[in-house]
Amino acid sequence: MIGMRRSGKYTAAFLAGMVLAAVPGPAFPETPNGTGAGERVDFRPVQVKLFDIPLRDQDGNSVRFRTDAIGDRIVVVDTFFTSCGLICPILGAIFMDLQGMAGDRLGKDIALLSISVDPLTDIPPRLKAYATKWEARPGWVFLTGGKQDVDRVLSGLGLFAADFSDHPAAILVGDGRTGEWTRFNGFATPEQLMERIEALSAKRAAGGKTP
Repeated sequence: MIGMRRSGKYTAAFLAGMVLAAVPGPAFPETPNGTGAGERVDFRPVQVKLFDIPLRDQDGNSVRFRTDAIGDRIVVVDTFFTSCGLICPILGAIFMDLQGMAGDRLGKDIALLSISVDPLTDIPPRLKAYATKWEARPGWVFLTGGKQDVDRVLSGLGLFAADFSDHPAAILVGDGRTGEWTRFNGFATPEQLMERIEALSAKRAAGGKTP
């Protein structure tokens, strides 16, 4: 399924439905229409700590997390590992659709950051192949690095899990300029994430005030 083009708003729902069908019990959020995305997502403001630690992107470039990866942009952050077959394909599909919605703003005032929770395995060439499968465009950055460095970055974001295979199905949306962050727990739809991006953009345009 990864790497196959599907019409934008259906990609995440399609993958979520296919994956969730194979998962027993309440391991993932379910919805009445069976997509597992959006209907029962919990979101709330959170405080994060951004460590300016050098990591590596899918091209092997050194990227300081706070300064380079986030910078002055509005960012959407998730976690993954390349051998994951459950949560990660759903999150990947959500980001694939979201990058389409971001259009020409991706890589400029909007960035998507996917951080590997298995940095010992997910070296840059593996990230590059994974990014290619998701047809990632410039502005969607996949990050790895030394395990201690990655763990510290994830801890600052509230996304660290001692067992990387139990990493949370969570997505953060934040403004690198103002430090305002929202955490979505569960499989937020691309539309929900884009709505939050637009709200942060509107707040910037209004001089930091809610329009």
